[in-house]
Amino acid sequence: MRYKDEHKIETHRRIVEFASKEFRTHGFEGVGIAKLMGKLDLTHGGFYAHFANKEALIAESFALALNQSLDTVLVALEVGGFPALLDFYLSENHRDHPALGCPLPALSAEVARRSLSTRKAFTEKLSEVFDAIAEHLPETTYSQKRAKVSFISAAMVGAMSLARAAAEPSLSKAILESTHEYLLTLVKEELS
Repeated sequence: MRYKDEHKIETHRRIVEFASKEFRTHGFEGVGIAKLMGKLDLTHGGFYAHFANKEALIAESFALALNQSLDTVLVALEVGGFPALLDFYLSENHRDHPALGCPLPALSAEVARRSLSTRKAFTEKLSEVFDAIAEHLPETTYSQKRAKVSFISAAMVGAMSLARAAAEPSLSKAILESTHEYLLTLVKEELS
């Protein structure tokens, strides 16, 4: 039976959204195509009607996750500025729900081991994210804004990665809280 184009588009969307959550939870190597498709009640062979290979799914699902994270970050910046961004990103809720959070702390190290095409797609998307966030910063030049976004992002992503990896709850919480405190202090000092 031949499906309508709308069905194929909807199925493709479902695969990408589900894979995005699964990859953030289990990593790229922890998610097999057959099992992924089975959880969606789809066939393994049907995967290839939507994607050339797993790398294509990884690139598309990672871009989706970054777009979703960027939307959340921009809302936080618009509603409450930099403190709201820190409150969201460096929260225990974000730490405890990687499937719904930013893909950077969950998957950046894995992206570094992927193909050049996947890393290029990642780099392009990350640059778009940095540009969008930089528009909300008060610095006068583009290079100042990008430098600050790079630093802040590295600090937040690193803190979240370490907090998720720490087996000791008090250490995990301390990593998030101290990063939040120091970044907020840094920004307040620059604005005064």
